[in-house]
Amino acid sequence: MTKLIDFPRHDAALAKKFRDAGFWNDDTLSGYLEKWAAETPNATALVAPEREISYVEWRDQSRRFANALLDLGLERGDVVAIQYPNHPEFLIAFLGVAMMGGVLCTLHMPYRAGEMAPLLNHGGARAIICVRSDNKYDAPETMERLKAKVPTLEHIIVAGDVGSGHRALEDMIANGTDMPIADPPVASDPCILCFTSGTSAAPKGVVRTHETFTANGRIYPRTINQTAEDRVLVAPPFTHVFGLTCGIQAMMTGGANVLMSLFSPELYADRLINGRPTVVFSAPAHIAATIKAGLLDDVDLTSIREVVVAGSVCPPQVAADFEKRLPNGRVGQLFGMTETILVMQTPIDGPPEIRHTSTGRETDGIKVRIANTANDSEMPVGEEGELQLAGYSIFPGYLNNEEANAGAFTDDGYFRTGDLATMDAYGNVVITGRVKDIINRGGIKINPTDTENLLQAHPAIVLAAIVPMPDDVLGERMCLFVTLAPGACLTFDDVTAYLSNKGVAKMRWPERLEIIEEMPMTPTRKIQKGKLAKLIG
Repeated sequence: MTKLIDFPRHDAALAKKFRDAGFWNDDTLSGYLEKWAAETPNATALVAPEREISYVEWRDQSRRFANALLDLGLERGDVVAIQYPNHPEFLIAFLGVAMMGGVLCTLHMPYRAGEMAPLLNHGGARAIICVRSDNKYDAPETMERLKAKVPTLEHIIVAGDVGSGHRALEDMIANGTDMPIADPPVASDPCILCFTSGTSAAPKGVVRTHETFTANGRIYPRTINQTAEDRVLVAPPFTHVFGLTCGIQAMMTGGANVLMSLFSPELYADRLINGRPTVVFSAPAHIAATIKAGLLDDVDLTSIREVVVAGSVCPPQVAADFEKRLPNGRVGQLFGMTETILVMQTPIDGPPEIRHTSTGRETDGIKVRIANTANDSEMPVGEEGELQLAGYSIFPGYLNNEEANAGAFTDDGYFRTGDLATMDAYGNVVITGRVKDIINRGGIKINPTDTENLLQAHPAIVLAAIVPMPDDVLGERMCLFVTLAPGACLTFDDVTAYLSNKGVAKMRWPERLEIIEEMPMTPTRKIQKGKLAKLIG
């Protein structure tokens, strides 16, 4: 049996608590698409550079795709994987999978067979949706070869040109039966399987049910006053929970998704200007690269009301630089993870010094605390500790990974995020680093985040990351990796002079500079420090 039936669930008492409080209910994802298709059928739902799709068109296409999947023999609980950019077909396919009771398993676009095989096996995927082949990547052939490594994988669904034995995504969307699903899912059924950055040998999979996913989609948008009038640009990929959650929340509120495929500064600038979004969800790296390329100077960004930054710690200067380009808008931040979804948001009416420097306050139904890393006791206001979370959208455990689950939660049920943070008297949380990123230099433990944020404000630097390098005397020293703005130059002496002028203690200065062409990034534009550390000779 391949169906995703046995997965971690919240215990009965906690589930009852969330339902009694109104956080969980009987909503399903497809119920929201049906609602807007009935109430505002001709309203724009999906906005791509070359076409727009209304809510009734989205509903009809997803319904036909759902029936086409059922005609292939797929059933409720079956896993359908997807490796596809932020095009309309991604969301059409996702809602089709959700309608027929399937579970969408997301795979990032940079992944190849070596990364995908253990994830597909972990989830027991029966089908996979992918892009057509091009001169850089033959996705259909890669998926075909994966069948030998993934026994459950039966169907390859391709967008565009289709080879022998593969299904055409467009044909399934166009030609499936246009009838309501006879056996639709219920709220407690799973709908999404996303993987965090665990090892391929022991994947850290997070299963979401309709009730937990739709609950977050109802609660979070209230914090930024998001409505059906909004046009929402989601820069992160839908293959990551940040991007997918924000895209689905636009649907749940009846707004329009302004789509951007794979990130480039040029495409991001185009979507900000010509897509006319009112709400923007972005990673700091998206903004920094586009500003440093000069693509947001003297352009019309009057449509934008709210910019919400997440995915990694946002240097305050990046937020400030973007906000000064928004005549009618402001920049704030949220905190979320695959394990938590979206759980904190800076107050949208708060001053810039709060919105640009903190990562948010707890939202309805979430408990936030800063805990001592040694014993999980709560830290006093203003003192650094580990950010720990509990509440209706916090996952109950990783799929089939007892080793990861053993250290994931405290004895009283809080999830250990692995982030270091402080909290002020008003509940504003500032992420100060990662527990695992602390550098031990001769017994002195140094958190590099503040120094990195200062360096990213340097006019020559686009991205900066400090990682440990081995040292026979001190154990670890600090190596700075940077990418530069177009035409810029930078020396090690420039870096130390800049930090000296900023008043940074010498013990926090990097001791080596490496200039690289491209920073290794996760799909949500978070710097992969582990890969940088491997570059140190």
